[in-house]
Amino acid sequence: ACPGGAAPPTPCEPGHFASAPGLSKCELCAAGFYQSLSGAEECVRCKRGSLCPVGASLELPAACSPGTYANVTDGDGLPDCLDCPAGSACPGGAAPPTPCESGHFASTPGLQVRA
Repeated sequence: ACPGGAAPPTPCEPGHFASAPGLSKCELCAAGFYQSLSGAEECVRCKRGSLCPVGASLELPAACSPGTYANVTDGDGLPDCLDCPAGSACPGGAAPPTPCESGHFASTPGLQVRA
């Protein structure tokens, strides 16, 4: 971004971008996007289920409770934690559902792994 005057341009900080040369102000990355580098021209879309609020400079793993998993990221950049599907176990965090081991079953959605 180029503030008014003859000073050299200031690169946008992480979590911000300037989509065109000569802009006077850097823009924040939108929810669901992040940018870890300085001087970026665009932000990077977060992976499904990751945590990326407005102005994110990092893509954070989902923080879902045991018995749930993150499948999508909502408009605020937060993961939507869904109940674990029947026939699977979900330890929580960013882990995807895993099929039950041979000889085990999960007939009810939302079950969690027990040690």
